[in-house]
Amino acid sequence: MILLVLLGILGCFAIQASTQQTRIASNLLASIQAFETAEDLLSTAEARLGGTPPSGWQQVGTGRYLIQNLGQTSKAVGVPAGLPVTLFRITASAEERQARITLESVVAWPLSPDHGPARRILWRQLPGES
Repeated sequence: MILLVLLGILGCFAIQASTQQTRIASNLLASIQAFETAEDLLSTAEARLGGTPPSGWQQVGTGRYLIQNLGQTSKAVGVPAGLPVTLFRITASAEERQARITLESVVAWPLSPDHGPARRILWRQLPGES
């Protein structure tokens, strides 16, 4: 009888541990999906820089992005010295179930079209948003 009770308790602990591992895996999957969605939103927003960038937050599926014009400079990091560019900050936020990921990038857009395409010069994940 005691052995049966011990086996029952052991079985309950095994089920509890299995449930916890399933939750951990589900949370990790949601975080990865949110990260991939946010990265895709950054690329979508960067593609919108060719025309007139939209103002305000743009909702796309389970995420949203914001494009901000930071002004013009000829001293941007990661571009040839003296090349005049317009800097844009793009913030993308995506939610998948209980996970939220917010990414931010800075893109240098050359003022002259013969100086090549826009370049992402900074990328980061905002802390405390995962």
